[in-house]
Amino acid sequence: MQQKKIISGLDVIKFIMAFFIVDIHVQGYLFTPPVVQEYIIHPVEDLAVPVFFVISSFLFFRKARYADGQGRLVLHFMKRLCILYLFWCVVWSPIIYIQKDYFHPMTVWIPIYIMRDFFFGNMFDASWFLGALLVGVPMVWGLSRALQRDVLVLAFPVMVYLYLQFVNDLPDALAEPYRLYDTFKDPHLAFPGGLLWIAIGYVLANKLVTAWIEKINNCVAWMAVLLFLVLMFFIPVIPKILCVTALFVAAYTWKLPECPEIYRRFRTYSILFYVIHDCFKKIPKQLFGWENGPVLFVVTIAFCFIASEMIMKMKDVKGLGWLKYAY
Repeated sequence: MQQKKIISGLDVIKFIMAFFIVDIHVQGYLFTPPVVQEYIIHPVEDLAVPVFFVISSFLFFRKARYADGQGRLVLHFMKRLCILYLFWCVVWSPIIYIQKDYFHPMTVWIPIYIMRDFFFGNMFDASWFLGALLVGVPMVWGLSRALQRDVLVLAFPVMVYLYLQFVNDLPDALAEPYRLYDTFKDPHLAFPGGLLWIAIGYVLANKLVTAWIEKINNCVAWMAVLLFLVLMFFIPVIPKILCVTALFVAAYTWKLPECPEIYRRFRTYSILFYVIHDCFKKIPKQLFGWENGPVLFVVTIAFCFIASEMIMKMKDVKGLGWLKYAY
């Protein structure tokens, strides 16, 4: 497969998964029969955020792990991500102020709480993905520098992931670190929950692994996705990891028409949908008392499209170039 800056299948699958992430928070699936929710929608939704992690880390590491000045690239990545994250923290600051208990009343500890939530929790709903990337990417890069071999880089994230999955079965003493973290944020929804997926993205960015992936028949990859989806109902943990990886392979080897501008737009949509949707849904819920469901899903998606288009167009207007930091 020809090396290219934009891998269309990855942009398309990430865009599709953005819809499922929105659906997780607004429950648009409520109009479907329970059997469809249980056996189709929920399993696919369970893959959505891991796919975001894997693709985002892969796209960074496919360049960074073979470049000179890797540390500089990691810092540049963190800088860009911090700017994006801070941009949306400012946009959603009224909602953040209402939601964060530590603003009421204000104390000298607020800056520490903000730093804690920015990197190790979330500032606004669903923003934990950004904080997890900020912590997880340099952590995986550091492991790669120290351990050199991909299998060793994966070892620590796998242990963290298994710890999170089976923490309730562990003795109280071993479960204490989980409980300490859980006092301010569910570790599944913070950098510990994203670390494995970031590490998988790093391994997939290995040129030898990528070369092997390019030889896989796309139909076989999609069949593997379906197989692992089914196995997720019977076997814990491992089939989900394999399913996310197979979905990446299926997307990577997906031969689509050459429409680079469309795929770039999909990539931008996926970012903007993520940072916009969960805070916006609160507006009709607060103003009109709307409940989660298909109507709120459709309205939220429509707003995401409109807001995304406005941001992309307005950034080219003189004096509004700073809108580029939104994505």
